Amino acid sequence: MLNIPVKIEGIERRKRSTGLFHIVAGFFLIANAGRYNELMDYQNLLFVIPVYLVALVSLVYGFMRKRIDPTARYNHWVRMLQFLVFAVLGILIIGWSKSVMVFSLFLWAGITILLLFTERKVFHDTALTLQDDGVHIPGYFKHHILPWQLIEDLVVRPDYVTILRKDKKYVQLELLAAIEPKEVERINHYSKTQIAQFSQQISKT
Repeated sequence: MLNIPVKIEGIERRKRSTGLFHIVAGFFLIANAGRYNELMDYQNLLFVIPVYLVALVSLVYGFMRKRIDPTARYNHWVRMLQFLVFAVLGILIIGWSKSVMVFSLFLWAGITILLLFTERKVFHDTALTLQDDGVHIPGYFKHHILPWQLIEDLVVRPDYVTILRKDKKYVQLELLAAIEPKEVERINHYSKTQIAQFSQQISKT
């Protein structure tokens, strides 16, 4: 198995929007913590303080993520905190507020847990993976597999990787990082070997 780090345009846009979602979640937590305070007549401050702390963490992380955590190492932990606070706040507020507010809290809990899983893939799986069954192209929820028997050629250059398909279509992706010449040679040799092997199998059939 060989990995080629690449830029997937849709995924790159998704990376850039991550901070915005943290900011929106932070402000929503502040608004609902204030509403919870009113419903409890400000008698449950010990619970509300952690909510405000998670909101503050969300805002700071959202505004400064690229500077303090460029590899998104802690992104999923912040999402987990958001999910727990939204879910617990939604449970505690049942029977004390309108169903719309309760629904919105559980909706946000669902959104944050969904973001947790999709962002984990977005930040850690943006690489073409060359395996025996084909080329695995990263996506939001799962990889798309392009079988070797459909590939005419695969070429890695200093800036791009190009996949030529037998139906005359092609895929060209920009590399996220430079690859050592020896690794480029290894990838090109492996891909040509796989393409030749599957071509021979098809011709025999």
